[in-house]
Formats: sequence, structure tokens, C-alpha cells
Amino acid sequence: MILHTQKSQQGVTLIMSLVILVTLTLIGLSSMQGSRTELAMAGNLRESDLTFQAAEVGLKSAENYLTATTSASIFNSGTANGLWAETDDDPDYFDDANTWAILARTGDSIPHVTSPPLYVIKYLGERSNLGGGIININNISNQQPGKIVSNYRSTSRGVGRTGNSFRYLQSYFGIEY
Repeated sequence: MILHTQKSQQGVTLIMSLVILVTLTLIGLSSMQGSRTELAMAGNLRESDLTFQAAEVGLKSAENYLTATTSASIFNSGTANGLWAETDDDPDYFDDANTWAILARTGDSIPHVTSPPLYVIKYLGERSNLGGGIININNISNQQPGKIVSNYRSTSRGVGRTGNSFRYLQSYFGIEY
């Protein structure tokens, strides 16, 4: 009778081994899927950071351009070189064909991005400090009365490493001429 019991237990060991093997295989596949998801998330985070940094460089380039100007007279009507006058309609920032094709590119090169950032500068007009401008830029409202401040809005578009993602940033900038 002892021989009969040993023969019936040999099949149970095989089945238990197969169950454990299937369980370990499922755990391994789940771990691989989790690693793949985490890798994709890290890549997306890097892409997001690259587009943000590129757009920041575009804003800084626009501010440098404005700082080098001597008057707001370059912002006549028309949208040449990404300069928009106060009377011009706001550009459609999401329309590649009609807006970004005419923009001045920045001279700064950024590693690991598809193309350099682009920017648009819109002249918002002069605001007298006595009248209380609509925007208080660089704490200009605390300056001497009677000063004229020219206000600008710059919009920058940064492109990431893949060329499939974009980041748009805007800033306001005031200059006393």
C-alpha cells in the first residue's frame, strides 16, 4: 500500500512545479511592463524639460533683442521678422504656416533639440506711470512720474528632441526709452 501512495504523489510535484513556474513567469512579465512604462515616463519628462528650456532660451533672446533696441519705432504695421505692432491682430501661435515661418530665429544653439526656439514680440504700447498701466513690469510703477514705458509681450516656442512636442511661453517686458 505504501507503493501506491508514492506513485500518486509524483504527479502532484510536477503540477506544483508548473504552477510555480507560471507564477514566476507572470511576475517577470509584469516587471518588464512596469519597467517599460517607467522608461517611457522618464523619456516624456526629459522631452518636456527640453522643450521648456528651449522656450526659455527663446524668451531670453527676445528680451535681449528688446534691450538692444533704441525705440519702439521698429514695431510699425506688418509682422516682419516676428515683430508685431500694437494695431496688428494677435498671431495664431498654433498655426505653423502663418505665424512661425516669418519669425526671427534665435542665434543660441541648444543641444539635443530638433530646431532652435522661435519667438514673436508684440508691442503693446506706451503706458504712462501716472495713468497706471495695465501691467506693472519690473516694478516700473514706482519710478518717477512722467516716465514713458513701452510694454512688450514676447512669446517663445521651444521644440524638443523628437520634434513632436512644443512648449509655448509668454513674458511681458517693459523698457523706458
